[in-house]
Amino acid sequence: MKTLPKTSTHLNVCGSNFFKLRKLLQGFKDHRKNFEKSISKNEKVFIKFNLLSKTKHTLTYEAKHIHPEDSLNDFIIRFCVFIDAKMVEVISFQGEKPFPFYIKNKSVLQSSDEKHQQNTFFFDLLENLLTFAEEIIE
Repeated sequence: MKTLPKTSTHLNVCGSNFFKLRKLLQGFKDHRKNFEKSISKNEKVFIKFNLLSKTKHTLTYEAKHIHPEDSLNDFIIRFCVFIDAKMVEVISFQGEKPFPFYIKNKSVLQSSDEKHQQNTFFFDLLENLLTFAEEIIE
């Protein structure tokens, strides 16, 4: 399969997200998973993963970042897990969906690489969860 440099980077990020997420969610067997991370001695943030839909080859999850002390730092990411392709791609961030590549409207305020930025942000979130977070059971 021939890939362009921009596409190749995007595919690498989405592929890495799959393996990190699979490790965090124990092979996608968990429909719900909660993590916590201590920011300071008395302050913790929570990240909750919830399965929204499931088909034979895809899973759709929602990840919520909850900061009890500062709601401005809360966010919601929805992403699709492509089991057969071994990829995870962000489908919305804070309810905003990136525009498809074929829409060429210059008046749109979104940047051209928003999809890549969202997936890279998700990559960093998963990396931090693997490194620093503790699983909590509810």
